[in-house]
Amino acid sequence: MEVKELERDKNRVVLEYVFNREEVLEAEDKATRYLNQRVEIPGFRKGRVPKNILKMRLGEDFQEYTLDFLMDLIPDTLKDRHLIVAPVVTEREIKEDMARFVVEVHEEPEVKIGDVSKIEVEKVNEEKVLEKYVERRLEDLREKHALLEPKEGPAEIGDLVRISMEVYNEEGKKLTTREYEYVIKEGEDRPFVKDLVGKKKDDVVEIEREYEGKKYTYRLTVQEVYKRTLPEIGDELARTVNNEFETLEQLKEELKKEGKDIYDVEMKESMREQLLEKLPEVVEIEISEKTLDLLVQETINRLKREGRYDQILSSYENEEKLKEELKKRILDDIKRDRAIEVIAKERNIDVSDEELEKEAEELAPFWGISPERAKSLVKSRRDLREDLRWAILKRKVLDLLLEEVTVKVVEPRGEGDSDEEKGDN
Repeated sequence: MEVKELERDKNRVVLEYVFNREEVLEAEDKATRYLNQRVEIPGFRKGRVPKNILKMRLGEDFQEYTLDFLMDLIPDTLKDRHLIVAPVVTEREIKEDMARFVVEVHEEPEVKIGDVSKIEVEKVNEEKVLEKYVERRLEDLREKHALLEPKEGPAEIGDLVRISMEVYNEEGKKLTTREYEYVIKEGEDRPFVKDLVGKKKDDVVEIEREYEGKKYTYRLTVQEVYKRTLPEIGDELARTVNNEFETLEQLKEELKKEGKDIYDVEMKESMREQLLEKLPEVVEIEISEKTLDLLVQETINRLKREGRYDQILSSYENEEKLKEELKKRILDDIKRDRAIEVIAKERNIDVSDEELEKEAEELAPFWGISPERAKSLVKSRRDLREDLRWAILKRKVLDLLLEEVTVKVVEPRGEGDSDEEKGDN
């Protein structure tokens, strides 16, 4: 087999494969053995048909089988080329005992990563966020530790009402009985709860609702109405929450630590997402338009198979506009993936087996399986292992780049932006 490069356009390469007479004869022998197991020709025992008879009877079909067996040899020659789409055979023929293939391959495109510090990501002002978090949590604790006092009068805003709810079908059969507690809020508009305003102990409220064409009756019996008294935010509240606290300041410090743990995790993830979104802005790529066209068409074909194409197309003026959008998204995705791969290689970032196991353990609850089962799956399933490896690698690269980007400190949403600050990293 001889391989020659006929054409190159950035990452797109056109290769010519030429197989000699001996290789063609060997492929013909394979085709003969294959067909003898599947074809019956009158006058010959099955499995005993000579090659020359098969060639004569099947003609071009025999030649196609021979070409198929020769084509099986091509993938091994492409293992080191790192293709982003399957190779496309544009020509194939057998002529004068020689076989010729023309194959179009699309390699991973070369990328050049520019100045990452030009990327700007936003980070919400930590002090303001924690201040709001502590305020909100103190209010939650006030609600949780509210003093309840039974009252004889009607339920008002701020009261807690405990009810028993019975549900009946159209025939009057009781379906269920449950108890609920509701705190009546300002501007109450929740179903059932709004009907409790003004009701007192032992009052009964009947409400009819229709679901999926069937009518149901809900009978709410008020068991008790409580006046709620919220404790003041002070040292006494702190001691009520945790007897280890002596002062409100100690409670606030604990809530601040709790909020910071949440802030650190959520802000890191937010900044990763921002960086990933903007990364293509600093990436130059050498990619053929034909590669992009091929990827766009593959995406359209997949959408059609999934039955989603027409719905998505309806959001665009015409198919060309859709193709333009798909091309842009595909290009950006390739830029992101290639940039992460290149940076990981340049900076010796890798993913260890220990990191894969740890990731599997953390994901086990979301998969609904035990940590040991999750680790076993990652070991046995290559596709899952590669998905996890890529997720970890991407996260490690993004965290490294976050040390180089420009970070803009902004006020929490709704606070205005007059005091925005800009940091170095």
